[in-house]
Amino acid sequence: MQLGHLPLALSIASYDWNPRMAVFCVGMHFLPNADSLIVKAGLAKPEFHCTVTHSFLFAFGLSGLIYLISPHYAPFAFVALVTHYFADIGSTVGLPLLWPVRKERYTMALFRDTGYWGWEMYTGYYKQPMSWLLEGATLLFFTYRMFQIYG
Repeated sequence: MQLGHLPLALSIASYDWNPRMAVFCVGMHFLPNADSLIVKAGLAKPEFHCTVTHSFLFAFGLSGLIYLISPHYAPFAFVALVTHYFADIGSTVGLPLLWPVRKERYTMALFRDTGYWGWEMYTGYYKQPMSWLLEGATLLFFTYRMFQIYG
């Protein structure tokens, strides 16, 4: 999933709808992809993308740290991280959800991996019919949440 990550993150924030929670959930939801910035900076090989930051250990660990600061925000962090994984698991790249216990990558193979950076990523992804279905579903759910809040 590409652009659909944003309405997905905002849907999570909608359960405590305020600007601070919206920014927090968007940040947490996109945080697993910070690994691509590490790759782009030359600090890691391309294989580093979709590894440690896309595991349940990362989600539990980070949510646990956030719990120490704010018990209210911790569940939102966990849900934002895990929904990022579920949005990505449709890609053929696969995710090591059980890392470091198992390095096996899990995938639903709903759409072909088109990379993690640049225009080619978007154009390749949106040429696939399943991408439109998944993105549309997240946008519909966000719209539903907004109707619940604002009537």
